[in-house]
Amino acid sequence: METRRADGLEIDEDLAFARRSWRVQRASWVGMGVVVVLALAGLLGSGPLSRHAVSLPALLRVEYQRFTRYEAPQTLTVRLEPAATQTAEARVWIDRRYLDDARVEAVTPPPARVEAAGDRLVYAFPISRRGEPVAIVVALQSERIGPVEGRIGLEGAAGAASFRQFVYP
Repeated sequence: METRRADGLEIDEDLAFARRSWRVQRASWVGMGVVVVLALAGLLGSGPLSRHAVSLPALLRVEYQRFTRYEAPQTLTVRLEPAATQTAEARVWIDRRYLDDARVEAVTPPPARVEAAGDRLVYAFPISRRGEPVAIVVALQSERIGPVEGRIGLEGAAGAASFRQFVYP
């Protein structure tokens, strides 16, 4: 389409196309800004949107990241409440399906022993100060991309703390 500019120059221009192009550019800039804000908030890794916790009332609390990366270091922090540390040994179990999709790098404090019990692994921790809270940190790396579900509980207690994560490539 050939039009003549108001200033008399004979240059081809299509103002309707230029306006559409400017709208697409503005929408693209807004979209990129939204992605940057969500990334900073934790949608693509660590941040406030990513940190989450679930609990088994009065027994334990599991803190984890909802969004993590494939083969990137991450931690699960299991906080045992005083009611869970009344005996000489705390037996914390983790769902085997969750552990099949991850590589456990370290458990702090180290458990006295680890036992296989059907669909879970049981970590036995000696309790030196009964009735006081204990924090257990499991350092691991995800080895599966996509949604992952896990459960953590105490041996002998009813119920479990269930959680979901999404692992980015």
